[in-house]
Amino acid sequence: MKLRDLEYITAIDRHLNFGRAAEACNVSQPALSAQVKKLEERLGVEIFARTNHKVMATEAGHRIIETARDMLKSARQIRDYAAEYRDPISVPLKIGIFPTLAPFIVPYVAGTVRNLSKEMKMIFREAPTKQLISELENRRIDIAMVSGPVDHPSANFTPVFREDLLLAVSNNHRLGNRDQISANEIPVEELVLLDEDHCLREDTLRLCDSKNVGIDMPEDLAATSLLTATHYITQGFGSTLVPALARNFLSAANPDVNMVAIDDPGYGRTIGFLSRKGCPREHILFALCDKIRTDPPPGVAPVM
Repeated sequence: MKLRDLEYITAIDRHLNFGRAAEACNVSQPALSAQVKKLEERLGVEIFARTNHKVMATEAGHRIIETARDMLKSARQIRDYAAEYRDPISVPLKIGIFPTLAPFIVPYVAGTVRNLSKEMKMIFREAPTKQLISELENRRIDIAMVSGPVDHPSANFTPVFREDLLLAVSNNHRLGNRDQISANEIPVEELVLLDEDHCLREDTLRLCDSKNVGIDMPEDLAATSLLTATHYITQGFGSTLVPALARNFLSAANPDVNMVAIDDPGYGRTIGFLSRKGCPREHILFALCDKIRTDPPPGVAPVM
């Protein structure tokens, strides 16, 4: 059984048409049909049920095609792994970023990578930090941009900048006309928290160090994004902590929200890259980190 055979049957299943599948595989329809027929004969089962009007996978075909997709994915991974060592720039750099950072940093990171190498392609992946760590271990991504420090036995954390946290309140809130407050003025009882997958929720609970965080908010009130949290705030639901890089975006989306600085250096987060130990692209990561420290995004402080 050849990988080309597996490409043929997955293409037919995708297009449900031998002609379109042959075109996608860059082969003639008679050649594709003959090869699939040979594969069915070798396996002793029909993979596709054919009529004059349509083609559909049989029950056995569904299971075979599902396995074929997994095998083709593994084959692509093998090629990518080899290419990483042979020519690290030839394979797209897969970058994972957690949700309360990704919307505000992707254009900056993409531009920074392009400045390093116009040949380097990128694939971005947005997911919670715990999921990113798992995907890094499983080689689904090459590096993960996370809030740290992160201690992991098979990965290194390289910090690049420090980002302040701000208090977002509505303009008619009692703190709405303030530019800055002290940490003990944060109204912890009325803080809107993000869902449990978000590390910013954990940061908020840790920094506020109070069992009363969000206690005055409705029990079922939770947000899956910072944008949703600020919408809640404009509807009279308390306040929330937001990272400095989100300030301009959230202020533009909700002009009735005021971002108040917190006069406490502890209210911030350290952003860096998590990478597998021994990664063949380590030199690319180091160059990226140096570039970010030299020319960081506006509003953050580089970490050397």
